[in-house]
Amino acid sequence: MKFPQYICIAMIAVACGLISHAKEDKKPNVILIVADDLGWRDLGTYGSELYQTPHIDELAASGMRFSNAYAASPLCSPTRASLLTGQTPARLRFTTPVGHLPQVILDPQENTTAPPGLPAATPQTRSRLPLDTPTIARTLKQAGYKNAFMGKWHLGFEPYIPENFGFDEVVCGRGFPGPPPPGFFGPWDTEKTNMPLVDGNAHADDVLGDEAVRFISENKETPFFLALWFFGVHAPFQVKPELIEKYRPLAEKTEFQKSAIMGGMIETVDDNVGKVIAQLEALNLHENTLVIFTSDNGGNMYDRPEGVNPTSNHPLQGGKGNNYEGGSRVPFIASWPTRIAPSTTNETIAISYDIFPTLTSLLGLSNPEGHHLDGVDLSSSFLEGLELQRPPIYSLFAHTVLATGNIANAWIRDGDWKLLRFFNSTADQSDYFELYNLASDIGETTNLASSQPETTQRLAEQLDAYLQDSGALLARPNESFDPDFSVNGFKVLSGGYPIGGPKDPQHSITAIASSLVASYSPPQGLETAEGLRLTVRTNCATQVLAAAENLYGSPIKIRPNWEEQQITIPFTTFRPTESVILSFKLEQPGRIFVSNIELIQASHGN
Repeated sequence: MKFPQYICIAMIAVACGLISHAKEDKKPNVILIVADDLGWRDLGTYGSELYQTPHIDELAASGMRFSNAYAASPLCSPTRASLLTGQTPARLRFTTPVGHLPQVILDPQENTTAPPGLPAATPQTRSRLPLDTPTIARTLKQAGYKNAFMGKWHLGFEPYIPENFGFDEVVCGRGFPGPPPPGFFGPWDTEKTNMPLVDGNAHADDVLGDEAVRFISENKETPFFLALWFFGVHAPFQVKPELIEKYRPLAEKTEFQKSAIMGGMIETVDDNVGKVIAQLEALNLHENTLVIFTSDNGGNMYDRPEGVNPTSNHPLQGGKGNNYEGGSRVPFIASWPTRIAPSTTNETIAISYDIFPTLTSLLGLSNPEGHHLDGVDLSSSFLEGLELQRPPIYSLFAHTVLATGNIANAWIRDGDWKLLRFFNSTADQSDYFELYNLASDIGETTNLASSQPETTQRLAEQLDAYLQDSGALLARPNESFDPDFSVNGFKVLSGGYPIGGPKDPQHSITAIASSLVASYSPPQGLETAEGLRLTVRTNCATQVLAAAENLYGSPIKIRPNWEEQQITIPFTTFRPTESVILSFKLEQPGRIFVSNIELIQASHGN
């Protein structure tokens, strides 16, 4: 039987329409890329003076770059838990990066005791998410998505692994705090690490990039969710030799970012982001794929590969492990070629726990019943470019981090105002507040708490209400605190806190200011002395000056590279009847170890 020509044409048109409609109706794919320890200024598109990131810059050019975005925590595990759940670390009670430790803590408690030199006792933290925790992966899986997790998990080992939180396919995804042993270069024990079997010394992030390309290809007909959480740029500081050679001469010409190793590590992450985008384009999936790129915390400012900081967060204060802007402000990029306008910058305040409600809104999904979401829906910012006047965001980091000089604190940001509350941090164990207007003082240099009492009080009340509502575990006054605590005559006077007990062989100090002052009361017996000798190991002090009676020793330089240095400070002869005052100049908050302190006589030499 022959059909009339017009009927055939009509049937073809209908079929083409159905195919087109089917393509339009296909649920969008979602790729959530998380870099580790990548700071706010570590990408070209965010103003890096050293690191070259053409692929991530191109991703930003194809979509939207957020200029006021934050990680939920200045350290990794809490942010990762927040990304998965849409809840703040405070509500989760998961506030430190302990996902690699063997102890399983599901019911953490507050503490009231700490070393005697610390005014605050910090709480326990949850070390695992309960296995029944609602996650964005579970929500998408129920909607028909094929889910994959690849990379750094840092939220526990078996059974607290991605497979049990909604992911169908997993590469690595174990509790390691960085790349799996032995590091960035393979081969790896496939059973222990859940990494693929590789030939030679493949780079871990290159393996993740290749596995991501494979997953996309195998699931091009199925809506998928890919959580691609790179190991870079976390320690260990290992990189391809040719990239060190590339960045070494470039690092000699920069003012702030000086690490050639970090340059190579960031470029490796960028190369693998490029692989993923190229695969989406090759398979014509890019127009129907939302790609989000962010970091788990700010840039690392406390390690010292090559004798310099891994990066610089300038002009921000602080870095990873410290709750000033440098520790928590991060890159945040969203690209979706058919839905998000290209080359746009949005000043909406955004934070990790916004991603869950934003994805469910964009995909038309219901949020898990009975699961509180702390974030807000950013879809109108994504799709319409609106700058939202959102409720305040919060960060709780009620822990002392010795290497970064962080003292237990929480903060609230409401519009341009940011208030930090440092728990029990004074000599009388009361709270201390700092208030900044980030619109005019992004570096948090001028504390306005005393000059803006009404704003300080309003934000303090809002912060307190949030901490109570979330059930947060807080730092409490240390029952063992001794404001006059000293060890073998050594006492911290200002600018930091002594860590440890009265029998420790060395003096461990966390420094929190631009200078640290200590005193040393020598043992009796010497009639005269002509100097002071001590051993110092630090990541933050650059100079020490000593004074005895009315005499001042010459300033002595210190290398802040974690290496032990024996220092001799000569004086004109004095009688050691009073304390010697030591003043350390610091280039940033951090840690100082002092040991082997002794007065010297002329016969000892210098």
